[in-house]
Amino acid sequence: MDRQDIERRRARHGVRDALRRLRQPVWAVVTQVQRWRKLNRDRTELARLSDDCLRDIGLSRADVRRESARPFWNDPLKR
Repeated sequence: MDRQDIERRRARHGVRDALRRLRQPVWAVVTQVQRWRKLNRDRTELARLSDDCLRDIGLSRADVRRESARPFWNDPLKR
């Protein structure tokens, strides 16, 4: 194994290590975006329910308007 082989191997390991370090933050961003999309879908579906359905689950139209007015990043589970 000559010097060039050693340097190529080090470069490959450097790239591999950099990709490994990036994986977690990238995955965290993907997971967060998925959560925001789900919140948006859930709020949209909630707004489409009839008043009778809302009453069945213990919500009023005002509750739904308040929830629907929240920005997509405002997650009720993260306080």
